[in-house]
Amino acid sequence: MTRCAILTLAMLAIGPASADPVELSAFRALVRPAPTLQIAYGEASSQGIDVYLPEGPGPHPVAVLIHGGCWSVATAGREQMRHLGPELTRRGIAVWSIGYRRADEAGGGYPGTYQDVGAALGRLAEEAGGRNLDLSRVVFVGHSAGGHLALWAASRSSLPSTSPLHATPQFAPRAVISLGGVGDLAAFARFVPVLCGPGIVERLAPADKLSEVSPAALPPAGVPVFLVSGVLDRLTPPWVAYDYARAVRGKSGSAPRLINVPDAGHFDLVTPPAPAWQDVRGLIEASLELQ
Repeated sequence: MTRCAILTLAMLAIGPASADPVELSAFRALVRPAPTLQIAYGEASSQGIDVYLPEGPGPHPVAVLIHGGCWSVATAGREQMRHLGPELTRRGIAVWSIGYRRADEAGGGYPGTYQDVGAALGRLAEEAGGRNLDLSRVVFVGHSAGGHLALWAASRSSLPSTSPLHATPQFAPRAVISLGGVGDLAAFARFVPVLCGPGIVERLAPADKLSEVSPAALPPAGVPVFLVSGVLDRLTPPWVAYDYARAVRGKSGSAPRLINVPDAGHFDLVTPPAPAWQDVRGLIEASLELQ
């Protein structure tokens, strides 16, 4: 079966959830096992990578996880994604969960936050051989603010050489999966102060740099892009994904796939055993051709 057919089946498999949306308190209460190892790529504590390795010799496919949290130090960093490590490694998928300096952190915002994401991905390329990781089978998975950074990371090769964010990626993902993410910063900017606090959007996306940091302003990645939204998401409702899809419509590359999960909220998408997470996990596995 072709990858396209597998991904189509994975999308069609997403059905109604059977429980109330997961609240923030329940998400915070999840048990978060320690990673197999942690790799620092900078001096700040947020400039680190949580690595979870499956059993067996590999080479292992890789899910690059990018955490959310309003791009702010007011929320947890990469620690908030640690509960997904064992969820994926027991299925043979290595996890490369990256932290980054947030917009209101020293050195964060533009350009630091984006340079951190690029540096963490560069470190994956450097470490892959020694860790038995398969760079030909990588998927980017970002939640909330991390969805913005996942979409950006996949499109950053189109940045002009004069940009401090310009880099030549050493590998390409097979897919980008944005979970309640923000792709059009211009359209969403007016909501950031209400949801995340004052000053975040100005540091993250200065008006004169929007074309470098908003995925909607960049050419599509040239890889399949999935925009997964919980229908009951009060933070980034489905229309946020539609704004991005509309902005990139007609540009080169394939159109993003919009997936709305009934009865799911913002945190269902990253909370096992919520039905929504089961569907997201299936999409990750299909993208890596594990189904």
